[in-house]
Amino acid sequence: MKFRFESLLQVRKNKENLLQKELSDILAHKQTQQNHQEFMQNTRKNNLKQINHRMVQELNVDTYVLYNNFFNGNYLQKERQRIIISEIDARADLKRQELVEVRRKRRTMEILKERDLKAYHEKLAKIETVMMDEIASNHWRLNS
Repeated sequence: MKFRFESLLQVRKNKENLLQKELSDILAHKQTQQNHQEFMQNTRKNNLKQINHRMVQELNVDTYVLYNNFFNGNYLQKERQRIIISEIDARADLKRQELVEVRRKRRTMEILKERDLKAYHEKLAKIETVMMDEIASNHWRLNS
């Protein structure tokens, strides 16, 4: 007994596996970007502590300009990371939707396969019953 759509079911399974891999790659990339964003936030916090500590000391204008440039750059990188993460989220959502659709189609094929297998077993049971009835009637006829 071979399911007539077995190759299609296999294609659907392979496509689902590929989409799962792509989604996991996207989510890993998102995690990397979030880690980078957290690193930037921690760096900003640490530098704020250093600036607060140095404020009690006398600083020249060049040092203030450097700190200002650092914090402006840090803010721009933070915004850039936020945009990158939101774009990754959008891509991940699209992949999730695509994966759900592929899973639904695969599951439909599996249900069809189960129904086909059940019908095949029912057909075999009917044939077996007919054969057993024939054997029983022949046996009864020989014994009578």
